[in-house]
Amino acid sequence: MNSKSAIRIVLFTALIPLLSGCSLFKSKSEWDKAAEARPLEIPPDLEAPPSRGELVVPAAGTPRASARAGGSTGIDGLNVADTVDSTWRRVGTALERAGDLGAVAARDPDAHTYSLSVTTKRVRDEGGFLKRLFTRKKVETVTETVNIGVSADGGGSRVSVSGGAAAVQRVVAVLRERLG
Repeated sequence: MNSKSAIRIVLFTALIPLLSGCSLFKSKSEWDKAAEARPLEIPPDLEAPPSRGELVVPAAGTPRASARAGGSTGIDGLNVADTVDSTWRRVGTALERAGDLGAVAARDPDAHTYSLSVTTKRVRDEGGFLKRLFTRKKVETVTETVNIGVSADGGGSRVSVSGGAAAVQRVVAVLRERLG
């Protein structure tokens, strides 16, 4: 072995650790320079629970003041120009005479509420796009509970209906037809 090849071997041996661990080849990104920030503080006015009644969930069977429909849970109602007691009796009669609607599960004359078991049909889609495209839709029968409440509203009464959206639509349609 000659002296030139010995010098080359020594230089290669010395250069390998310098090239592999050299800081010239490391990235200096913002991520590497980032420091931990202090945790967020909650403002004192957000620590107290809300004191207004807008987020309070009413008890079951309580009439609701607002009327809207949609989604999987529906709330709807109608106004009747009659007293609360008379309207409550008329609603009971209408529910009993609508035989295909459902059965009255509970009634509370003091709170002016009814609980009604309504049977509805739902189309159930199963599987992915292609399976739904080439197969029949499955129809299932579902029994839902609908709550009906009668409350005073100005000079008349307000009939509020809440429950599953499809069931609420059926009950309100029957009540509109029979109560006028």
